[in-house]
Amino acid sequence: SKITCRAVVCEGTVCEINEFELKYDKLLVSVGATVNTFGVPGVKENCNFLKQIDDAAKLRKGVGNCFERANYPGLSEEQKQAALTFAVIGAGPTGVEFCGELCDFIEQDVPRYYPHLLKYVRVKLIEASDKVLMAFDDELQKKALQTLSSRYLTIDESRASKPMVEVMLQAGVQEVTSNEIKLSDGQVVPYGLSVWAAGNGP
Repeated sequence: SKITCRAVVCEGTVCEINEFELKYDKLLVSVGATVNTFGVPGVKENCNFLKQIDDAAKLRKGVGNCFERANYPGLSEEQKQAALTFAVIGAGPTGVEFCGELCDFIEQDVPRYYPHLLKYVRVKLIEASDKVLMAFDDELQKKALQTLSSRYLTIDESRASKPMVEVMLQAGVQEVTSNEIKLSDGQVVPYGLSVWAAGNGP
């Protein structure tokens, strides 16, 4: 017996599909998953994903590029803040975990290289529903929200601090452009890096 397979090789948001045949004695079917964009315009073109090793490499480079862009001479305060706004779309386990890891990086590594830029850093966790970790029990949801909301970043030598994560609930994403996220309530979020963690598709 033979089966026709498709190999999907993706680089960033561009994927190439190649077909090939394999002989088999026994066939085991295992269902995979792709990123579900829910048809939101601009997601595939402008968001980073958390699916493959290539995604991780692109994301790491993208975070570094945000700080390099914000470090460019002559930028206004608003431009620096926009460049250092990290938007994480989807407050399920993946989005919440990524927010935590990003905050760890900002707390531990950024002060060594870009201490003068800390005051511009924003992390926005954007979720269409009214809860984080929607599939989990209430206690875990409350704990996750409390943990995210209680993270503060020391921004200068005077030990001044500011909240690091803004959790935006009931904020459906209508469109993602190259530098803005348009929300269902009319808000527009300028960003330097966007990460789509809003769900899996077939």
